[in-house]
Amino acid sequence: MKKTPIWTSLVTSIQYLKIIQKLTIRFLSAIVLILGGSQISSTVWAQSAFEVGANTNVYFSDTLNPLVLEDKSGTATLDQVRKRLSEFKPADTVGPIDPKSSYWVVQRLVNRIGENRDFIVDAARTNSGINWLRYQHYVVYPDGLVRELNGLYSENVPLLMNDIDPYVFTMDTLLSRSPVFTLHKDSEVQLFSKLKSNSTYPAVSFSMRLYDRTTYLELRKYGLYIEGILAGLLLALIISTWNNLYYKRDAVSLIYGIWLVLGWLQIMTMPIHDGQRLFEFFLVGFQSNIGILHANVFWVGLFSYLQIIFYVLFGRSFLATYRHFPRFHLLTNVWIGLQALHFFVAYFFEHEIPNVLFWIPAFILQTTVLVGLLVCAIARYRQGLKAARFAIISLMFYLPFWFIFLLNLTGLLPINDYLPSYGLGLFIKGSFIMQAFAICFDAIIFNLGVHSRSRAIEKKLGVTIKAQKEAVENQNKILESTVEERTRELQTQHKALTEAHNLVVSSVNYASRLQRGQLPRAQRIENRFASFATLWEPRDTIGGDLWWVSSSQRSGPFILAVADCTGHGVPGAMLSLLVSNSLERIYANSTAEEPATALISLDHYVRTGLNQDRAESESDDGCDAVVLRIDRDKKTIEFAGAKIGLFQMKAQGEVIRHTVARCSLGYIEAIPEADKPQMATISFSEGDLFVIVTDGFTDQIGGTGVKKAAYGYRRLESLLNKNKDADAQTMASCMQEDFKRWQGSEVRRDDVTAVVFRV
Repeated sequence: MKKTPIWTSLVTSIQYLKIIQKLTIRFLSAIVLILGGSQISSTVWAQSAFEVGANTNVYFSDTLNPLVLEDKSGTATLDQVRKRLSEFKPADTVGPIDPKSSYWVVQRLVNRIGENRDFIVDAARTNSGINWLRYQHYVVYPDGLVRELNGLYSENVPLLMNDIDPYVFTMDTLLSRSPVFTLHKDSEVQLFSKLKSNSTYPAVSFSMRLYDRTTYLELRKYGLYIEGILAGLLLALIISTWNNLYYKRDAVSLIYGIWLVLGWLQIMTMPIHDGQRLFEFFLVGFQSNIGILHANVFWVGLFSYLQIIFYVLFGRSFLATYRHFPRFHLLTNVWIGLQALHFFVAYFFEHEIPNVLFWIPAFILQTTVLVGLLVCAIARYRQGLKAARFAIISLMFYLPFWFIFLLNLTGLLPINDYLPSYGLGLFIKGSFIMQAFAICFDAIIFNLGVHSRSRAIEKKLGVTIKAQKEAVENQNKILESTVEERTRELQTQHKALTEAHNLVVSSVNYASRLQRGQLPRAQRIENRFASFATLWEPRDTIGGDLWWVSSSQRSGPFILAVADCTGHGVPGAMLSLLVSNSLERIYANSTAEEPATALISLDHYVRTGLNQDRAESESDDGCDAVVLRIDRDKKTIEFAGAKIGLFQMKAQGEVIRHTVARCSLGYIEAIPEADKPQMATISFSEGDLFVIVTDGFTDQIGGTGVKKAAYGYRRLESLLNKNKDADAQTMASCMQEDFKRWQGSEVRRDDVTAVVFRV
């Protein structure tokens, strides 16, 4: 069997009750007609005039016996309505008020007190605070004179500042913001009111308040004083809170500051008896509509919704529900979304949702959220959050006011009706003023709560800072002792390192002297060259480059060799010593061995000298080299090279670069037959200049541009062309200067060797 939703059942039951009510009224009316006949039919809706007493201050239309006429089109005029007086019915016989229809209400008033009496029609307001949102009032005097009463929300008269009496506190006069008329002594008038309800705030009765002028002035006096005090209190809290937020920003204080502003705006827009202060003093002439409601009604509704939303946002932020009560936090998120949807529907759509279904579920959910906040506050207080006691006090105060507002709004138990109808009691009868008191009280309590929370956080922060300070001090002591101990260790290590460094430096310096000592002596150069110069600059004091000249004790052709060994520093120097000894060994007895054969022999001696001819060798090192056998008599040079070439600058200025084999010597991998060095013979003339450089010269990175590059062979050839008439020493100096200029601030990459000579 298909189940019927509970709300559908509830609506159906309410509709059945209304139908039964209508049938009962019609049944009783029929009985009266039958008993009274046609004579009664013309007087059945007769209305007796209500007598105004000398001691009466305020009247409610329930005692004024109003008669009602429904105008479904809303176009009927006063003259048309007066002709249809026979169609008016008692208010209690009219069915549910339809927001789409207009209603004409007529009441008779008679003055028997012997003096004139001024009365004010208070905005067609019921005790619950729900207004008829559109109305017009007309007074018909005995002589037929008709006066239209204009006031707030009236269709024809704008809201102006001159509506406000500057002498209101003296009670001498009053230009009322609500409709006002004079009931003359011993006179009877008819009060016609055209009323229109709204689907969002549907009127539930035709009850209206009539104040005499003195009572209304008393209400206005209380209103201006009390509302001024409440608004001023909130304004002071707003200034203080936002001033603190400027220096100390946190989410809780920010939400509290926003809620204060919204609370102030709600109080300033509340329709409390005699007007809304925001539109009375600041937004004069604010007459437009927003959505389906008048702007004044829209803004008070908007601020009311936002105020309660931020009240809950502040409460849950204050209590940290996201961390401690995640399920309740999620419920509040759902409630906020439903509140926004409820407001949107209420203020922008003429809906036909039954009043009980539109408001009661929203009130129940809102009450659940407020009670949930109270439960969370109690739990947080038990958890140790002392500031939560302010939230408990605030909610325990707010909830009773909220329940009183609900009971008055729904009409279930209009508690305000039990208050006296004079003085302060009459003023507090308005449900909105109860809300204003609740907002201000909560603002004070939560202000204390925010400050208490801030002090607790600052105190906790102070304790944490103190503990951190002590921990830092202790850590500093430990660090100081550790640093002192490490310093002693470092001093000891530094002393040992200094001694070791000095030993290494002295050893390297001594090795440098030894390496320079192995270079050819002057005797091997004298009488062999027309001019001769060298550049020998190891990168690290000692290096792997060397140049070598055969012994001068033998006549005939002599040998000049240049080698670049693997690495630099100590390893390169050790390898250069092996290469130098190998050359001495090759040409120990004669210089007859051809340069190409000499390079092959050098390859063998280096490989075997480093035990690299075995598979278990731990090293794989070698060298690049060039060997020249110079025959001055024949004016020929036989040469062979392994990656080190020869530049020849002829006396005529032509620069020739003699290429060599692209192989290295001494490495584990033997030189392939096709790559072995080949001997070449060149002839020279007097004045020819020869230059040999290692790759440390041509591969050096430098330059003046943004993009760095190697020195290269082309730049060397250009330099030789520019100095073609220079002798060997001058050419070597030019090469050194140009090389240093090119290197600039760049790091030296390798050992540099250059040999320049003329034969």
